[in-house]
Amino acid sequence: MKVFYIAAVMLLAITACKKETIDFYSGTSTLYFDNAINYGNTRNTQRIDTLLFTFSLADANLKDSILQIRVDLMGRQANQDRNFSVKVIDSLSTAVAGVHYEPLADAYVMPANKSWMYIPIHIHRTKEMSAHEFLLHFSLLPNQDFDTTLTQPQTKDSLVSTGSITLYIGDLIPKPTRWLDIYLGEFSRKKILLICDQLDMTINDFTTISVAEAVYMGKAMQRYLNQQREAGNIIYEEDGREMIMGEASQ
Repeated sequence: MKVFYIAAVMLLAITACKKETIDFYSGTSTLYFDNAINYGNTRNTQRIDTLLFTFSLADANLKDSILQIRVDLMGRQANQDRNFSVKVIDSLSTAVAGVHYEPLADAYVMPANKSWMYIPIHIHRTKEMSAHEFLLHFSLLPNQDFDTTLTQPQTKDSLVSTGSITLYIGDLIPKPTRWLDIYLGEFSRKKILLICDQLDMTINDFTTISVAEAVYMGKAMQRYLNQQREAGNIIYEEDGREMIMGEASQ
């Protein structure tokens, strides 16, 4: 009986210690644009398949820039590089290759043992961007290594594409939220650029200016405009009206 008891205990121990087989992911490797899934922005928790690229906050002498678009892998990494392609959808785009952006490469690479990479979009700054935005719509293409179809995540308002992006490209300068008309007058692109030039500011500074700073800016700029008029160099807005600051700055 004692021998039987010991044998039973040993059998239970062997059974309990039996090595289990771990099932690894065996599904299709899928590519998707990172911003469509990983939003992580407490100020804007919406998943997005639309991006805005603007030159408006950049130095006036900047003629081009490169936007890095992250592509993520869902599935197992591979021990070799794998190629994939991205296609511009001309019917949904107004940006012109060679004018507003450099043509995309024929192929991109998901590196070996990696789960993400970046697609560089080389964007050119053109004069018409100060008045118009241009759209560039592009999509990931499936191939023998990758699928590009995921269940589209639902936002509050609509479905989001994980395999396509619409990029808005422009050089428009929107009216800053801290622009106070009573001191600075009617907003215009020409006026804000003149203020930046004369007062050694950047457009980004207008997001944090105080009322006291707006008072100073209005007075200083109206004094400059008056001096230019007296010197015979009246400064006009783009529409031909003489540039003036706000009512409280006169």
